[in-house]
Amino acid sequence: MSLSHLWLGLLSSVVLIVVCLTGAVFAFKSQITELLNYDVVFNKDRNAREWVSPDDINNNFISKGLEIISINYPADFKRNILVSYQNSSLNQKGSVYIHPSNGEVVGKQYVSTASFFQTVKALHKNLLLGEVGKHIVGVSVLIFVFLLLSGIILWFPKNKKQLKNSLKVKWSAKLPRIIYDLHKVIGFYFLFPLVFISITGLYVAYPWMKSVVLVSLGGQPVLNESNKEEVQEELSNKFASFLEESLNIQQEEVVKTVSIDQVLKDVNQRLPYKGSRSIALAINDKTEIEVTKINQEGWINIIAPDKITYNQNGEFKKAVLFSDLTLADQFKAVSLPLHTGKILGLPGVIFYFIVTLIGCSLPITGILIWVRKL
Repeated sequence: MSLSHLWLGLLSSVVLIVVCLTGAVFAFKSQITELLNYDVVFNKDRNAREWVSPDDINNNFISKGLEIISINYPADFKRNILVSYQNSSLNQKGSVYIHPSNGEVVGKQYVSTASFFQTVKALHKNLLLGEVGKHIVGVSVLIFVFLLLSGIILWFPKNKKQLKNSLKVKWSAKLPRIIYDLHKVIGFYFLFPLVFISITGLYVAYPWMKSVVLVSLGGQPVLNESNKEEVQEELSNKFASFLEESLNIQQEEVVKTVSIDQVLKDVNQRLPYKGSRSIALAINDKTEIEVTKINQEGWINIIAPDKITYNQNGEFKKAVLFSDLTLADQFKAVSLPLHTGKILGLPGVIFYFIVTLIGCSLPITGILIWVRKL
């Protein structure tokens, strides 16, 4: 056990350090981007008390020859509203921030971090080596899970006295002993979050891991051949529904003007809690209006989406509440925020950052211990 722990750790150490460091940096993507664009993202007007209506926003953009793709209302007046739009005639898309009360355009993001974080993300996922790098990262993460579990087995003390000593770092000792204690103690205290982040990362990257996790939660595997007919039938029903709706719209003599105000009012009545709201309009190939609302009144502030769908005329179709989903479907809905810590907002991201730095430190202290033994 100790030999496999040692050599597998040495083989995967460089990859794990890169993956953990890039994960720690990427965790703050949203916060860094917003900080660099602080003047347009955050609302400086402390007198804002009433939201500008989505119909007013839509009419304002229509008057400029623009079509709105989505409107993102924040949970409070501390932030500006983000509007994504397109110009069909010029085949252009863009997004701007507008004042939450008067609807005036504040500006666009003037500092782009997209290319930097794309590189960081690629390093995290595949070391910039494409499909080969993806498999290298995947194998290394699996080795990391084995190292964590085998490390606990090797750490496990024989009696209570050893247990007491194994749970603390002897800071008065010499540096090699401190490094050794840090490697063991940190590995013990951060075992669960490190394993959890590793498993959720594999879930996001690999279909086979998705199947394992979903089946363990009572769901269906994503590579299940037995439910292929079921999936095909569902797709056929969706296509039939889309075709029927398209024919009905063509047959209408008078096209109804969609009131986004009424849609948002209906959403707030069905979901009467404070939270951010994202309205995706029915344009281009979209046949439905989708409104996603995230509850931010809870004491933990778990970022779990509730989604309500309307047809092109603004008539209610269905509501998909996060609380009504099965455990497997809930996990599918929040798997990425779970992996990055965003499920708990900024506190979760900070915790993820600390855990990934801890994960980065374990291979380093392991190498130092091995060099000392040599």
